Amino acid sequence: MVMNVVWFKRDLRIADHQPLYEACKYEEVFPLYIVEPSIWALPDLSIRHFQFVVESLLELKASIEERGGKLFLFIGEMEEALNEIYETFGMFQLFTHEENETMETNFRDTKVRQWMKEKGLPYYEYQQIGVVSKCENRYLFQKKWSEYMNNAILEAPSRVASPSILPNGFFIEVNRLNSFHVKGERIRFGQVGGESKAIETLESFLEERSKSYQLHLSKPIQSTASSSRLSPYLAWGNISLRTIVKKTEYFLGNCENLIHKKQLKAFSSRLKTNCSLIQRIEDEQETIIPAFDNVRTDWDEKLFQAWLEGRTGVPMVDAVMRCLHKTGWVNFTSRAIAVSFICNTLLMDWKKPSHVLASLFLDYEPGIHYNQIKLQAGISDIKKMRIYNPVRLGKNLDPTGEFIKRYVKELKAVPEQYIHEPWLYPGFFQLGYPAPIIDIDRANQKANELLRSMKGNGETQDYKQSSRKKNNQNQETEESEQLSFDL
Repeated sequence: MVMNVVWFKRDLRIADHQPLYEACKYEEVFPLYIVEPSIWALPDLSIRHFQFVVESLLELKASIEERGGKLFLFIGEMEEALNEIYETFGMFQLFTHEENETMETNFRDTKVRQWMKEKGLPYYEYQQIGVVSKCENRYLFQKKWSEYMNNAILEAPSRVASPSILPNGFFIEVNRLNSFHVKGERIRFGQVGGESKAIETLESFLEERSKSYQLHLSKPIQSTASSSRLSPYLAWGNISLRTIVKKTEYFLGNCENLIHKKQLKAFSSRLKTNCSLIQRIEDEQETIIPAFDNVRTDWDEKLFQAWLEGRTGVPMVDAVMRCLHKTGWVNFTSRAIAVSFICNTLLMDWKKPSHVLASLFLDYEPGIHYNQIKLQAGISDIKKMRIYNPVRLGKNLDPTGEFIKRYVKELKAVPEQYIHEPWLYPGFFQLGYPAPIIDIDRANQKANELLRSMKGNGETQDYKQSSRKKNNQNQETEESEQLSFDL
């Protein structure tokens, strides 16, 4: 008898899960999650991600056990786990979802394919979010995406028959994972992982919270409720994108309120945009204009730490960073403010901030994250670069300072008229809050002149000429890209 191994990665659910669905057509199923030290040691992952995964695994384990099966766990590299499974069961089939992640996970997947091929074992990879491997152009992507989303949602299996044998090194107690060390800081106020939490979040959004989706999209406080808040559940696969697409279409078809319908349509349009960004990282591992990447040569660790810890003396920037540390989520506009300040106002290299932000975002999805960082820093498309003034933008998005006062406690008693420029407040030096680390207007002017001057750089022109065709094939609308985080 051939064992049927289901390898869970960023797809921690049982509904609309094709690898599990296909494996359960056979006899015994070996549901598997591997904690890979080499992957969790990467700079873009942190303990808050692992915490979310463990919460998701607890529910996944319970769901599989309700159907008569077991969830098997292993700490080690994937090839080590495969060797143990092979020594225990002999021939087996491996079922999993395709992953569109980082170079490290792509390299790991390549090694797994080679291992299975050398052993002569069947290996089945299934599409998960409509992203197409080796996609020739965006029109093919749109076609394949629509075809995938139009397919029926796969029901969770009614029965999972798992073996009673535990291969060497495997275990079934999820709590044992708590001893595995992952760097970073835990969060107490973030969203909780799990398939049921994802479904509850989707339903509450479609039924009620989406009524003010567009209205509050950029507002730092209001968007915590009016945004779907589905991004971490999508990032870690607690719910399938197809489920969200189809349930949104159902609500649209039955919604009689025209204003609410407009909000749902705006949300629906951004579901494909998120996939298009992940498609881009699948098609182009490197989309960087070298001239713009090389212009940020200075590094000031003291300024970087001030930005990271929310001690820049610029209230909107500090509130965003402190909120991110505390909750793991801020809306897209807030993310743009944080990235623009470190990469453009301070003109610091984008790579280290991008890794740090990835480790802080609970909804970290590499394809979306790195495309947005590069776009915001202007190193992939100078036309769409934004150099924000966080004081002026803060006055527009948080006019009363509600968001700032919630996260920058030193400014809680500052009158509203001074909240975005507390250095003008007569009692500023008694607040215990730092003065701005930089003159924003002058710094932004310098950055704008420097970066715009690079448009005529020969290296830039050569890059633009060589990549114009590809950009035309893959380009999405500016508005959609700028707002794609706001699921």
